Amino acid sequence: MFLSPKMLMFLALALGIRCQAVGDFKMAIIPGRPEKYTGYQNLTLADNDCVQYCLHEPTCAAVYTKDGSSDCIVFSASQIQKVFQVGDFEGQRVAMKMKQTYTCGDEFEQNSMFGSETTNTSYTEYEIFIGSDSLWTFTVTKSLKCPSNYRLFTRAKGLWCIGLVTVTGGVTGDNSGPSCASAASGAILSGLESMNETEYIYGKRYGIWVDGKRKDSCKPPAKKSAACNGTNEFTYSDPLLSTYAGYQFAINEPSALVSQTTTNCLNLLFNKKGLSGVDDNWCNITNESTNLCYRGMACGLKPIMTV
Repeated sequence: MFLSPKMLMFLALALGIRCQAVGDFKMAIIPGRPEKYTGYQNLTLADNDCVQYCLHEPTCAAVYTKDGSSDCIVFSASQIQKVFQVGDFEGQRVAMKMKQTYTCGDEFEQNSMFGSETTNTSYTEYEIFIGSDSLWTFTVTKSLKCPSNYRLFTRAKGLWCIGLVTVTGGVTGDNSGPSCASAASGAILSGLESMNETEYIYGKRYGIWVDGKRKDSCKPPAKKSAACNGTNEFTYSDPLLSTYAGYQFAINEPSALVSQTTTNCLNLLFNKKGLSGVDDNWCNITNESTNLCYRGMACGLKPIMTV
């Protein structure tokens, strides 16, 4: 039998379940209270504001409110474990975040819901299921984490961790990739998918090597052409790189095909005012005559599975 969205919502309300949705997520709101948890954050928010906070906060999986109180009890997926569904008359509510593709079902078997949360260093997927004992159980099904001092970025091809690794005394472009591998298992020289990534790693006033090695077909005596113009002059080892939007070149860069030099490695170029942009330079140098020292590289790897 086909059930319209209105009929599904009516049946869900009969079970005491209602929903609020924004973007990729929705909140399933039930009369209930936290039954088992390991920690929480306490904010001062009205009931609906509390639900909206969780809906828009990437690290929130559930919130708890009750009548007569402005306490907004916030749980991450790793903190909340079980929620007990109570009667409507008790004035207690738990709102649980789930992905938008799942509805408020009319039977508890249909209320197995899936959600995710993202922080600057981790990504977690979880399942929420209600049993016949009126207990809603949160189970973490996937947990990914970046190494220490790396930040997590969401790319079109997947999740990617980036860290700025520095070397005392300087590092050449040729040695930057092996230096990444020494700093963290599986790490390679990272590309620049977006300006958010570029801005994250450019905070220091020294040269930073990034992914990009000049193609043989774009080395002198080749000239600039449609096939050798900007990012397409280089090959990249970063497996999740797709848009190259973070490669904003400095003025008149890359310059090898104009100056006919063997500047085959890419780096972030700095001056006294800050970031100038991406630049091509010789792969075997650690510093320039302008007193720019190459002391670091942008290293990247896929987040590590912990669950």
